[in-house]
Amino acid sequence: MFGIGPFLLVLIGLGGLLALFGVGTWLFQAGCALADAPERGYFRALPIYSAAVLVCLPLAAALVWFAGRYQADPKEWFGHVRITALVVALLLTWLLSAGIYALLLAASLRKGLLIAGIELLLMVLLAALVSALVMVVLALMQITTRPPLVKVSRDAEQSAGLLSRSASRLNEAGTP
Repeated sequence: MFGIGPFLLVLIGLGGLLALFGVGTWLFQAGCALADAPERGYFRALPIYSAAVLVCLPLAAALVWFAGRYQADPKEWFGHVRITALVVALLLTWLLSAGIYALLLAASLRKGLLIAGIELLLMVLLAALVSALVMVVLALMQITTRPPLVKVSRDAEQSAGLLSRSASRLNEAGTP
């Protein structure tokens, strides 16, 4: 897979999980602050966010994977069945996270729904920002590694112009 060995793949996966827990905890704290929930320090908020991730992430992954098996072409990544399963998984994640937050924060379910909703919206905005940055970097790499333009001599341009004019005259004359 793209020349990545199993060790590097595991290392990238662990780095992604570490980033998910690190950034997700800050987004959870931002959701709590915006929903007027009691303030928690980073290390007091980490177990609450971790509980939500450990419940919701495997459930969402399993739902999308099983939905992909019922698709017409199981190798198609973005079929209508998987997209529907992804939307259902996001809704389930929102509801389960809200229940966990309401339980562990000793807050109302409405406040838990608000915290989980804000957190998911901030996560989507962050994913869009990271995707845009990756696209800009890839575009810059493509621009800088582009081969130089080939300069055409003036004689070659004139002969190409004469050929196209003579071909258009032949077409206008209606020669067979």
